[in-house]
Amino acid sequence: MKKVYDIVVIGGGIIGSSIAYNLVKEGFDGKILLIEKDPSYQFASSTLSAGGVREQFSLPENIKISQYSLNIFENFDEIMEVDGDKAHAEFKQHGYLFLANEKNWPKIRKNHEIQKSLGAHVSLLSINDLKKLIPHLKTDDLVGGSFGSRDGYLDPYGVMQGFIKRGKKLGVEYLYEEVTGIEVKRKKIKGVITNKDEQISCRIVVNAAGPYASIVGKMAGIDLPVEPVRKMAYVFDPKIKFDYDLPLVIDTDGLLYFRHESGKTILTGKSIPDEPPGFNFEWDRNFFMQVVWPQVARRIPALDTAKLMRGWAGLYAMNRIDGNAIIGHFGDVEGFYGAVGFSGHGLQQSPAIGKCLSELIQFGKYQTIDLSCFSFDRFKTGKLVFEEEMV
Repeated sequence: MKKVYDIVVIGGGIIGSSIAYNLVKEGFDGKILLIEKDPSYQFASSTLSAGGVREQFSLPENIKISQYSLNIFENFDEIMEVDGDKAHAEFKQHGYLFLANEKNWPKIRKNHEIQKSLGAHVSLLSINDLKKLIPHLKTDDLVGGSFGSRDGYLDPYGVMQGFIKRGKKLGVEYLYEEVTGIEVKRKKIKGVITNKDEQISCRIVVNAAGPYASIVGKMAGIDLPVEPVRKMAYVFDPKIKFDYDLPLVIDTDGLLYFRHESGKTILTGKSIPDEPPGFNFEWDRNFFMQVVWPQVARRIPALDTAKLMRGWAGLYAMNRIDGNAIIGHFGDVEGFYGAVGFSGHGLQQSPAIGKCLSELIQFGKYQTIDLSCFSFDRFKTGKLVFEEEMV
């Protein structure tokens, strides 16, 4: 006998759990099932994230998404309270700093104007300002920076569990199996099948499968331009401990980042521009020793003596066409929705994405933020949307 639900969400990470939570929070009175294949979340992109949250984008829509999400994160622990137990987002608003040299300074100034026009809490910093913010910073090649005072970083696992626990409290059901098929008849969603031969009937499927989004898309006959790409992170213990808190710093190449972790250790990482797609969870110690650490030490010479404590690798769900999220109704299959291809921005955008997609599914239109520019249809119309701050 088939189990019957109104909505099945595929993918139980932060995006999927936010969508399910927002649906029930906004009054959807049908039955919602969220299916996640990894109950441990060991390899979930959500839990392997570096946790950065910022307003500093170039697209107005991305800035508005961040502003809504920041409002939620600032009060997340209370909003997601369940039976007297608060959530644990551990949001630390130590700021987000983009360093600028002669090459990227014009772009940063241009983006700053857009951000300020939308009310973002950002400011352009001089070299003296940078020195006050980070006294140990080497600035000989810099001309300034852009600082988001409302920005910071949080605990990805705590945020994900907040959405999950609150969603369950409101009636969302979770099933820890793997979806192996989506049933489509006459271009309409009819249900899903799992690896344990569960046949689940539903009228709406939401693809929130992160780096596995294209695999899920193909089950419904939809080709999504999303690829899994490895991103590595490292934590090291410096010999010299600062008596101030580092913001999350993005170096001038836009590839290297670093920030304080608990105990004044340093969390860092750097993107590899030509990293091939694939489900690769191996982290490379040599890349830290030969590439990442030397660049961090050049930027902050006091960090040239340190001990590597640990490293890990997670997957970005990269949109290979324009690098922005794909949100809304997918293709010509009635009842097939999704929020995928965030290219590293899923965690920080999750509150707004859950809110907006729940509106589209329930009411047929966006109400809080118009996310139409991120529709799947843009790949046919050619109206692509590019983000200059693709960190």
